[in-house]
Amino acid sequence: MTAFHHGLLNEQPVSLTVNGRGLVTVMMLNEMAAEFAAGYLTTEGIVPYADIESVMLTETGVSVLTKNPFKVLLPKKSVLSGCGGTASYLDPEKMPVLECCIPVPKDILTHAFSGGVIKAGGFGVKAFAEGKLAASTEDIGQFTALDKAVGRLLAEGIPPESTAVLVSGKVTADLVRKCLHAKISVLASKLPPTYLAAEVAKNGKLTLVY
Repeated sequence: MTAFHHGLLNEQPVSLTVNGRGLVTVMMLNEMAAEFAAGYLTTEGIVPYADIESVMLTETGVSVLTKNPFKVLLPKKSVLSGCGGTASYLDPEKMPVLECCIPVPKDILTHAFSGGVIKAGGFGVKAFAEGKLAASTEDIGQFTALDKAVGRLLAEGIPPESTAVLVSGKVTADLVRKCLHAKISVLASKLPPTYLAAEVAKNGKLTLVY
C-alpha cells in the first residue's frame, strides 16, 4: 500500500483489534500499520508496549494480542477516530504527570518537513534522541503520525521518554495528552500551541517549544 493513489493521498480505514475485540477504526495512510497500533496503545494509555505479545496485519487493519488479556481494560465502546475527544480525557486528575524531563535540543526548530505527504497537506512528526533523528513519520492526521513515530521508537528499542518530538502542525491539548501517556517530555512546533495545550502541558510537566 502506497501513500498516494492517482496522485492523491491514499486515505484508508484501518481497524485495530486487541485480543479479538474491535477497539478503534482510524482513517489514515495504510503504511506502518503495526507501528501505529503499538504507538496508539501507548499514547492512549491502554496497553504498555512490554505487555504486547504479538502484532499481526490483517485484511482490515491490525490485530494485537497481549500477554495477559485479563489485565487489559479496553473502552466500553469502539471509537471512530476523528469525531473528537471528550472533556474527561483531559481531566487533570486522570492525566499523567512526568517525573523527569530531558534537555531541550537547541536546534530542534530548525529541522524542516519536506516529504511528499507534507507537500500534499499532511502532517509530519520527527523524534530526536541524543540530538539525532530517531524516527520520522507522515500521515494525513497529526495524531496518527505521532502514533506511528512512537511505535517506530518502541520497535527500535528506543524509549519515547528519551526523545524530543517535533510536529509540523499546531500543538493541541489532545496531542499533549498523548505525549504525556508516552512519557515524552519535550514537544516542539514552529506554530504556537493552543491555550488549553499549554495548560495541560504545564500541569503534566511537559516542555513546549515554539
